[in-house]
Amino acid sequence: MNCRQCGAHLAPDDLVCGTCGTLAEATLPAAPTVAVKPAPRATAKSRRLSSTTLLIIVFACSFLGLISAAIAGGMVVGLQDRKADEQARIDQFYQEGLANRAAGKLQLAKADFEYVLRLNPNYPGAGEQLAQIQDVLTVKPTPTTSAVVVSVTQQLYQTGLEAYQKKDWQKAIEIFSQVRAIDASYEKDKVAQMVYDAALTYGLELSKADRLEEAIAYLDQAAYIKPLPANAEAEAQYARMYITARDYWNVNWEKAIESFGELYKIGPGYRDTFARYVEAYIQYGDERSRAGDPCHAQTQYEAALKLRPDTKLQEKADKSKQDCLTAPPSITGTNQTLAGLYAGRIAYPVFDADGARILAANAGDQKIYTAAIGDQPEWQRNGGKFTHRVAGSGANVINNGASVSVAPAGAEFPTFSPDGSRVIYSLQGKLYMVTADGSGAPNELGAGSAPAWGPNGLLAYSGCDGGGCGIMIRNPDNADPPKRLTGSPNDIPTSWSPDGFNISYYSNVSGNYDLFFVNTAGGVQQVTKNAGNNIGGGWGPDGAHVAFLSDRDGTWSLYLAKYDGTEATKIAIAPQGDVSRQRVSWVP
Repeated sequence: MNCRQCGAHLAPDDLVCGTCGTLAEATLPAAPTVAVKPAPRATAKSRRLSSTTLLIIVFACSFLGLISAAIAGGMVVGLQDRKADEQARIDQFYQEGLANRAAGKLQLAKADFEYVLRLNPNYPGAGEQLAQIQDVLTVKPTPTTSAVVVSVTQQLYQTGLEAYQKKDWQKAIEIFSQVRAIDASYEKDKVAQMVYDAALTYGLELSKADRLEEAIAYLDQAAYIKPLPANAEAEAQYARMYITARDYWNVNWEKAIESFGELYKIGPGYRDTFARYVEAYIQYGDERSRAGDPCHAQTQYEAALKLRPDTKLQEKADKSKQDCLTAPPSITGTNQTLAGLYAGRIAYPVFDADGARILAANAGDQKIYTAAIGDQPEWQRNGGKFTHRVAGSGANVINNGASVSVAPAGAEFPTFSPDGSRVIYSLQGKLYMVTADGSGAPNELGAGSAPAWGPNGLLAYSGCDGGGCGIMIRNPDNADPPKRLTGSPNDIPTSWSPDGFNISYYSNVSGNYDLFFVNTAGGVQQVTKNAGNNIGGGWGPDGAHVAFLSDRDGTWSLYLAKYDGTEATKIAIAPQGDVSRQRVSWVP
């Protein structure tokens, strides 16, 4: 018989078409209805499927199973890929939102975060970002009337008026200044008059209390509104001159004499101007006498005697005159040695009965000799030049036995360029650069003091920027802005390490003066922590030791120690005068 579906020939015992899989019974033609006798039970053989049919069925089932599994697996993988793609897209929009917010594109950022939350309402951080942006974008209503401003101004005015009536001048000035800042037209004439009266009165009161800097500030504030009375104008002028002269006291006697002399000419009775004028001459004479300069000392004593005759002062003048006639033409050395100096050359200042001198020695014979009259010494690191401060006369450079002046009176901390051809010094709060032979005009470098020029060309100095004061570094040969390394105006740099990456300085931030190191990256290390003062640190030529001055045992002396302050050894007595502005120089 044949398959009804595809016409293929079927064996008598085939139940399924081997070609198309159709049931064989469906292919048999309908038989006429006839009465038949019950057929005998079919044998097992007649009911069994053929082997071919079984193989086809098994293959078909397996194939259908594989297809189902593939479809199912594909659906799972597809769902996973789609979820990953969606998450990546959400992450991308979140990051774009952050970038737009950082760039100030708030509307775009808002749209980004809204999209993220629409796809994932629980996305971490998106809700907070959107809320913050919406708060920024929310338009704050601006008052359309001046009701609030007027109310605040009125309250301030009344408070200032109460302070003025109580003669609380400082408070009244501060409050009225706020009134003028908020509304310059509010009770303009009354406020201006009260500020003027308060500033004028308070300025004169401060002057009587010897608070001169504050007095000048308030008198200037009054003068800005209208001219001061003659007595107040004179007080402000005298106070300025007095402060200038007083700032030179014990620092630069020559400038102190000059400044007090100018004030004495126009205001001889102002405060203790006359007494200070005379005393400055005497102190300058004493200083020159200690320095072994009797001729100059005689000049100062005689000037003081013209102002105020005095028997003891006359004796000083007479002795100086005699000493001037017999003064030796040069300074002699000493018979001491500097045992303990194991390398290089060292120079350090002393202030004793022989005056302000710089003593020096080298490791070769260790004999101490007087290198110069003055203080603040510095050797040229890799040369024979030597520079120092000369009290009252400026700064000198000594080269091959010849001394030349390179800076005017008042200059301090002269320091060599790496090649020794130039010198930078500070004078009245500014830095100047000049050739080491003193030729040519100095070049101003800007504000700063206590310069120290390093081997790599960087200059360290005490200075300030917008954030504060401390040790600054810059390249003096270009216009690049300086970098501040420390945070105290009392930090005094004194020397650089041989590799040019560390600066030795001293500061009184802990109460006493102590040594510190700071590297050019800004890291600070405290070197000394003992009782007493430790100043003027000079890096050793090996980069592992430091020389400095200390009064830790009650007497100012020269010490050598490891760079961390340990193993400190006293090697010489070194009595000091100007301890807040000193240094030691120790070079190869």
